[in-house]
Amino acid sequence: MVSKDALSGAKMLRFSAALLLVGGPIVGLLFGSLEMAALAFGFGAVHLGLGQLWASEDRGGRFIGIALVLGGASTVVDTAIWVLSSAAS
Repeated sequence: MVSKDALSGAKMLRFSAALLLVGGPIVGLLFGSLEMAALAFGFGAVHLGLGQLWASEDRGGRFIGIALVLGGASTVVDTAIWVLSSAAS
């Protein structure tokens, strides 16, 4: 078991983001909900990108964080449009 001190700050943020990024789609696919899988993946990417922005000390790390935030946000918006259009049909 990993101690709480080892996962403090940025490490805890990255751990929870990775759990959401990988675990969310797996649970979504197991229960047959692709919408839930896409939303969990998008929120996980945003979460991981914010953690990268927070913990980064160089320009390259911040660029990766911005790319993750923008990619995750576009995934969440696209999934929301997908869900709303399928509910209207």
